[in-house]
Amino acid sequence: MKLTTILTGLILGLMILSCSPESRDNPKPPIITDTSVFYLSVDGNDNNSGNSPDEAWRTIAQLNKVDFKPGSQIFLEGGEVFEGNLAFNEKDGNDETKPIVITSYGSGKASIKADNGFGIYAYNTAGFVISNLIIQGSGKTTNDNSGINFYNDLSGDIKLSGITISDCEVSGFKDYGIVIGAWNGNSGFKDVIIANNKVYDILDTGIASYGFFSSTKTGYAHSNIEVKNCEVFDISGYDKPQHSGNGIVLSDVQNSVIEHSTVYDSGYNNTNCGGPVGIWYWDSDTVTIQNCEVYNMSSGTGCDGGGFDMDGGVTNGIMQYNYSHDNDGAGFMIGQFEGARAMNNITVRYNISENDAATNGGSVYIFNGDTGLDDIFVYNNTLYISEQSTNTNAAAIKLLKWKLIEGNIRFSNNILYTSNGADAVMVPAGYSASLTGNLYYSSSNLNIDYQGANYQTLEAFRATGNEVIEEMPSGYQGDPLLKDPGAGQTIGFGNTLDQLDAYKLENNSPAIDAGINITGSIGDSDFYGNPPLKNSRQNIGAHEI
Repeated sequence: MKLTTILTGLILGLMILSCSPESRDNPKPPIITDTSVFYLSVDGNDNNSGNSPDEAWRTIAQLNKVDFKPGSQIFLEGGEVFEGNLAFNEKDGNDETKPIVITSYGSGKASIKADNGFGIYAYNTAGFVISNLIIQGSGKTTNDNSGINFYNDLSGDIKLSGITISDCEVSGFKDYGIVIGAWNGNSGFKDVIIANNKVYDILDTGIASYGFFSSTKTGYAHSNIEVKNCEVFDISGYDKPQHSGNGIVLSDVQNSVIEHSTVYDSGYNNTNCGGPVGIWYWDSDTVTIQNCEVYNMSSGTGCDGGGFDMDGGVTNGIMQYNYSHDNDGAGFMIGQFEGARAMNNITVRYNISENDAATNGGSVYIFNGDTGLDDIFVYNNTLYISEQSTNTNAAAIKLLKWKLIEGNIRFSNNILYTSNGADAVMVPAGYSASLTGNLYYSSSNLNIDYQGANYQTLEAFRATGNEVIEEMPSGYQGDPLLKDPGAGQTIGFGNTLDQLDAYKLENNSPAIDAGINITGSIGDSDFYGNPPLKNSRQNIGAHEI
């Protein structure tokens, strides 16, 4: 039977479920039908045909008896609640050109009340469009599973294609709200869209992908995953051997974007390090995070609690047009952990950070494990940081003293606005980084901590070889004349980030046309949607006027 196969797959995939959905003590043969349309109604009857609203079935248990052919449509009555756990396996669908559609009909969204089990689980199958549903677990501290879970452990590096999850509300689960998972070589999923969803009241992670991890493998489990217009909050974290409380974290994926999404108020019960972070990638290639906001991320009693991150093993990663503020950890982190694949070509541009690093890290924070990182480009960001008593080592740009960083690390055209004793730059002795075209300003006392020495003026700092290009000085020390620094506040989900007026430049700002021109591609726009180069020279900071 379908459920038995799925539960076996869960165990083999190390995805242990503590509760089976419906009882299969006396299983019946699969229902054979010539139609591919199915209805569920609270006024239905499982003895009906199930093929029209008037002949609707009543229970999810009845749906679980069907092997759904490609193109099948499953309609749940809007505004009503259906108890159970909807399960699919390799006998269902698997045709991206004729996806199985699961949605609501009538008025409002139908609810799947999953109790302590999963909401929707699909094992070794794809070709699904899931939309307009409410998926409810019993609560993050009582449930043992995930809300919507696609999992592939097929042999042969097989990528199953075609998953869309949209306009759903997922809450009350332990592990994940929505997860795309795999655990067998490079088998996984491709062409996945996760859009317009609200995910909250989750114990561990809001939205995620993962695959079989090996630091020596080539290739990736997943490809072409899009996460967009999602709101994720109240991902609490809990006491476990690893970090928890992450908002959106995708791994083992090639060609992916996370955009126009908001994560907030999460991580507060985390007890470990290595996370949590609001939005991040690790062990992935050609990935972008853009037009997102993260705020009020906590590290709990552990570490991190940052806004955005390109983490261990990422290559060709971009973080652009994002707003990070009021997080315990770094606004924008680039971190290579021990045992990860090589990490290189990471770009952080046209972002804004306000009062991040409340307990650890910096506005931009970089660290290295044992496999190195190279070609890191951080330019045209606006970084505002005020040191807090819970982190007296805060800096706008900070490299962690751990494993030596020797790669090509460049910071250009960034506004480094500090107050209350925070450093503009913190680079440990023995480490190196190239700084050119940046603006340095402190409303208290400027300090640049570079290779064991402290510099209070840009002129003195140039003695290190930084802020000098072909023997000519670059950079600027002075007030950038931002409209209202430190008062960015929350923009909030559903609103566009170009409303963040606090970090726009005044018309007489010294940052205008004062940067260096970055070679190569500099993106399509600045933070506010303006062309990234209006005159002969780029501005300093995230605003081009």
